[in-house]
Amino acid sequence: MTLSTGVIGAGIVAGNNHFPAVARNPRTELAAVCDADEERAREATAEYGGRTYADAATMFAEEDLDWVHVATPVQSHFDLASTAVERGVPVTVQKPATRTLSELDDLAALADDRGVPVSVVYNWLYYPVVRRLRRRIRDGEFGDVRSVRVTVAGEGRPDDTYRGDWVFDLPGGDFEEGLPHPLYLTLALGGPPRDGVDVRTRSAGDYDEFDYDGVSLQYESVDGALCSTAVLSESTPSTQIRVYGTEGSATVDVPTASIDAHDAEEGPYHFPNERVRRGVRRSASALAGVASSLSEEAGARVEERFDYHRDDSADGHYYLFDRAARALERGDQPPVPLSRARQVLELTEAVRRSA
Repeated sequence: MTLSTGVIGAGIVAGNNHFPAVARNPRTELAAVCDADEERAREATAEYGGRTYADAATMFAEEDLDWVHVATPVQSHFDLASTAVERGVPVTVQKPATRTLSELDDLAALADDRGVPVSVVYNWLYYPVVRRLRRRIRDGEFGDVRSVRVTVAGEGRPDDTYRGDWVFDLPGGDFEEGLPHPLYLTLALGGPPRDGVDVRTRSAGDYDEFDYDGVSLQYESVDGALCSTAVLSESTPSTQIRVYGTEGSATVDVPTASIDAHDAEEGPYHFPNERVRRGVRRSASALAGVASSLSEEAGARVEERFDYHRDDSADGHYYLFDRAARALERGDQPPVPLSRARQVLELTEAVRRSA
């Protein structure tokens, strides 16, 4: 079965991720592209195939679709996803899923009533290094997880964007548009909050229309792990994940794809030989990360240049879309259901209240 797929939105995210993934994947066929800028949609179909539409209502009326991707500004997600659900078409929406919890709950209720699956694009979960980390956690390598810390530094200013002016409607501007990424990483690795969340925001810059450009939040998860997330703008770029468990720990440097893991038997580190041993292991982890990055980059170039499908693609978007297509073929819910998106929006709204 090949899923006849429509993509609504022909901007940067669709051009970089949705169109090439749908066109390349053997489980999907790009049947239609819809964008209010019809010329932009026409350029996409000229390169990737499919028919061109300037409005979603016409596309839904004329196409017999098996799947729809919504890659438009968040302000339109609820209406477009709801239209797809009402027509019985499974839909995948870019993050953030909706503007508010109220919209998300209404969409979830509609999807449940119609029995139509809705999913959200959380592509960082499917980076190869994050997949490896999650597998090692599931396998019990670190024992019971006691703490998760996610830090993302070097994010852009709220008032500067390449995505489009629509981000300026968000309280945190362009900064807030990227906020779901570290939040869903924390939730996936440490679990959702047991009770409340402690949030601190700051504004290092001077903005007339935006509330914050830095966030620090922490909570105890339902599994008893102490979880924290820090996101900063205008600082040295860095994305790190730290996991501490009863049997071991790991520090993940996402840009270099390295996992520096240590077990509970190591130490004590006031002994010189143990310090050297740890340094050697850290260097070995860094070299292994470089090797993985080179291999993944080479694989990605092969995929792109030769239009080649790989089950273990290093592209987080492609990997996620492939798993979603497989789920739809089976009649199952694709990865990242709206219940996961609700957890992220709960944290986002807590950040907004703090700001």
